[in-house]
Amino acid sequence: MSLGAGPEAGFSSEELLTLRFPLHRACRDGDLPALCALLQSSPRSDLAAEDSFYGWTPIHWAAHFGKLECLMQLVRAGASVNASTTRFAQTPAHIAAFGGHPQCLNWLIQVGANINKQDYVGETPIHKAARSGSMDSISALVAHGAQIENISLSSIHLCVPGELFSISYDVIQFLCIVQLEKCQWPDSSRPCTYPGLPRMCPVSLEPPELSPESFL
Repeated sequence: MSLGAGPEAGFSSEELLTLRFPLHRACRDGDLPALCALLQSSPRSDLAAEDSFYGWTPIHWAAHFGKLECLMQLVRAGASVNASTTRFAQTPAHIAAFGGHPQCLNWLIQVGANINKQDYVGETPIHKAARSGSMDSISALVAHGAQIENISLSSIHLCVPGELFSISYDVIQFLCIVQLEKCQWPDSSRPCTYPGLPRMCPVSLEPPELSPESFL
């Protein structure tokens, strides 16, 4: 059968994932038996292979979908907990934090994940956790010494094409308490005294609406 102009023509994304990136698919599905079988038969270089969809390695897929057992097996097989993607310089900790998987995040930290690593826009995992509103992930990161000195509303209230990200009231409150600063919540009449936040900045109390593509 002709594949057309390119080697991927004629296949669906699901078929390509199965054919070209079986480790990634096993991590997505949390298919531990399949993953273990693949790890025994695949070259070690496959652990660092980036897919053609998101540019993630298998450990990034496991982190995004919260598959803790898959994370464990990958690391035992030699995957790096600090694997950084070529395109966006994001680690599994960035992905787990944004996905709101504190159990995966805690385990990654325990086995040596760098929780203060910056991605290509200068964000660390705690930025990702704050942007997704994952209080459990924020708590896990702070408990393990994540640097929050540079976390502010202005740094994680970002406009990107088609989306507006803002952190929630609870996230601001938590960060203010951790910083041991008295914070008056921004509204139309009161300034925020937290030094990292801009004055007189409006804050939505609604949960942030996030796109599945919003990892940048």
